[in-house]
Amino acid sequence: MSAQTVTFQRQSTEPASVIRIHRHDAVGDGPIPAESVLLKFLAAPVNPQDLLVIAGRYPVQPHHRYNDEPIPGYDGVARVERVGSGVTTLKQGDHVIPRAHGLGTWRTEAVVPAAAVLKVSKSLEPTTASLLKTGCSTAYLLLESCPSLSPGDWVVLNAATGWIARMVVQFALLKGCPSICVIRDRDDVEATRQSLLNQGARIVVTESQLAKDGPSAVAGGNRVTLALDAVFGQSGQRLAAMLAPGATFINYGSLGGATGQLVLSQELIFWKQITFKNFRLSQALGRYTEDAQIDLLSWFTKLFEEGKITAPPVNRVDWAEGGAEDGGNLEKKVQSVLARAGGKIGPDVGCTKHVVQF
Repeated sequence: MSAQTVTFQRQSTEPASVIRIHRHDAVGDGPIPAESVLLKFLAAPVNPQDLLVIAGRYPVQPHHRYNDEPIPGYDGVARVERVGSGVTTLKQGDHVIPRAHGLGTWRTEAVVPAAAVLKVSKSLEPTTASLLKTGCSTAYLLLESCPSLSPGDWVVLNAATGWIARMVVQFALLKGCPSICVIRDRDDVEATRQSLLNQGARIVVTESQLAKDGPSAVAGGNRVTLALDAVFGQSGQRLAAMLAPGATFINYGSLGGATGQLVLSQELIFWKQITFKNFRLSQALGRYTEDAQIDLLSWFTKLFEEGKITAPPVNRVDWAEGGAEDGGNLEKKVQSVLARAGGKIGPDVGCTKHVVQF
């Protein structure tokens, strides 16, 4: 049996040009450390965060290497194939996700410490389970970062067709908070608008429509108390202009590129007294104990099972399709996925998430 591992040769803003596929022997029945587990990965998404890691623009670098090259991929879901003699918290067949950034999920199998993963329900479809941490946890904790958010308050967010944004809309609705979604200009605006309305958004506007009509007209007199910015630059500036006095602005991404700037005017700081924050998932989750994190994931799973939230659409990529045994063909496939997911750093804002199915 063989296994495959993705690495990147060097840091680059063009990820498709530096990734490599290594085909090597699978662990099989070979020995594993007493406190470790053998994992078979089921699904792993391609996140903007992953592109930043490859570019060297993310503070947490991969913890695992193959042939002295870093293994990317910080999110995913895997099945436990075997457990070491000292492992009591997991068993064969359990589904798990990474506990922290840096695990390296872009590979078909891995031997990692049992303490490096968290058990999740097997009832979730793998592509959904692979996004529980970066997708669901981020969306929920973004809203929790604004403790003053109350039923009837409005939330505005950009990059609104992205997986995290769509989950924010649903979690906000559970709190009784309607959402204003800002999307990039595109050919299929009406279909995209309807898709977001169907998932719970109250108002959907394009960036150009917001710039033309102005923040007051789009807000329509509603009290917008939270802005969630994944783009920065002019897009983030327009979100800030929609906020009511005493509101909160949270940035959690820079999809518009690393050179964007946000102007903190006297109106925003002095007159409106807007609170500006940055969000990092690792810090937010770090405030939760292991049991609390497991409880949170279990709650997400229950919401999915009860139909109270639904998984946003993804582009599924079959790892085995068309040449898993041919390293060259497989490498071209992964390069194509990275190019579609964003190409150079500064990916298409709000593009549909790509998830690799192993």
